[in-house]
Amino acid sequence: MSKSRSLLLWLAAYGYRIVMVILLITVAGAVLGSLPRTHLTVEAGTKGGLFDAMAESLRADLAPYGVKVDIVNRADSKNIIEDIANSSSAVDGGFVASEIPQQWDPLVRQAGTVMFAPVYIFANSSSGIRSIHDIAGHSISLYPKDSAAWSVCDYVLRSYGVEVADGMSNYGNGLKVIEDTASGVTDAGCLLDVPAGSSIEYAGDSLKMLADPRLRFLEITEAQAIEVNEDFLVASEIEAGTFEIFPQIKPAENIETNAALVTFVGKETLPRELVTLIAQSFRVQYGNGTAVNAAGELPTTQLSSLTAYEGAQDVINNGLPWLYRNAPFPLAAFLDKFLSSYGLFLTTVFLVLAILDNIGFSKPWHLVRRSRQPRMRLMAQNIAERQQQNGTLSRSDQRKLAVVERWIKSQNQGLGEVEDLLRQVEANSKT
Repeated sequence: MSKSRSLLLWLAAYGYRIVMVILLITVAGAVLGSLPRTHLTVEAGTKGGLFDAMAESLRADLAPYGVKVDIVNRADSKNIIEDIANSSSAVDGGFVASEIPQQWDPLVRQAGTVMFAPVYIFANSSSGIRSIHDIAGHSISLYPKDSAAWSVCDYVLRSYGVEVADGMSNYGNGLKVIEDTASGVTDAGCLLDVPAGSSIEYAGDSLKMLADPRLRFLEITEAQAIEVNEDFLVASEIEAGTFEIFPQIKPAENIETNAALVTFVGKETLPRELVTLIAQSFRVQYGNGTAVNAAGELPTTQLSSLTAYEGAQDVINNGLPWLYRNAPFPLAAFLDKFLSSYGLFLTTVFLVLAILDNIGFSKPWHLVRRSRQPRMRLMAQNIAERQQQNGTLSRSDQRKLAVVERWIKSQNQGLGEVEDLLRQVEANSKT
């Protein structure tokens, strides 16, 4: 028997089953691939610091949807971007307040800039420090080395000729920086913190502490020049009375400073359902105005040069899509993911089938049904030929014969009843 005939017989026997198995595997893969993710790992900075508080707020917002958010802390938060860009790292995303090297651009996306975090530089009122220049030679409190806040403060201080020396520095989260400076443990302090009016729960404690009368605020008089050199540090202002109006106005006058753009950055592969929930959380948490930004100005994907996640700005502008507002999260996320991945393909298939049907081509199922009779006949002929040659049936031929017999029974099922009814009709018509 020729190889082509053997192949034809094999396809006649098993081709339909193979096609069905492939179809089922394809459908199962599409379904499993569209199941929503319900876990997110966010890397934050120092425990108890600003980024940690922002991550806690995100965790609280995603919990009602059944999404578990794990927070891992990294004191050198300037390097969080490295873990996000690393494909082998479990970190999905985190808040970034530093310039992002271009080498990471293809590996990460942004879900929006959510905050202008002012740079607060202050001194203990009894230290004799009255300007940033005067900090030179004095002790200072800062966030841990290589954190985003430390890097910003180091840059600003160096711009004024102030070198940060380990032997003259204390390190901790924002609340400790304020406390140590106010109590005189160090002469000065510098940190990034929330602006007045922020809804982050952490804000209330730090802003209240900044009203301490033992603190004197120092001005970044060249804030505009710093913005020119560092795009993520925009010129800003701390208005008089931001922290306290009575019994003492604190600060006593407007203070020129810079504010760092805090942006949420995630892996390029972060699934769309999580991006949708993250963007909605940011819309609620950061959409109100603060002392340094107008209502509706934040969050936004327009301030960072990083590529934004598809759909993030739409959620920021308009809120959750209809599916997420009208269906449970697992169902809404599944349909959103499935339709976004396979909707165009399915639409194209249905359109092609409709066109073929309208111009006279048979439907695929009709073609399959019509092909079964010649396939069964070919199988039976092949079985008969081998039986004549070998005098017996192999196990493979027995299985194929069983397939043919089941098909014959399915075709003849009910034919006897139809024949009896026809004979009855014919007999009645003769009487």
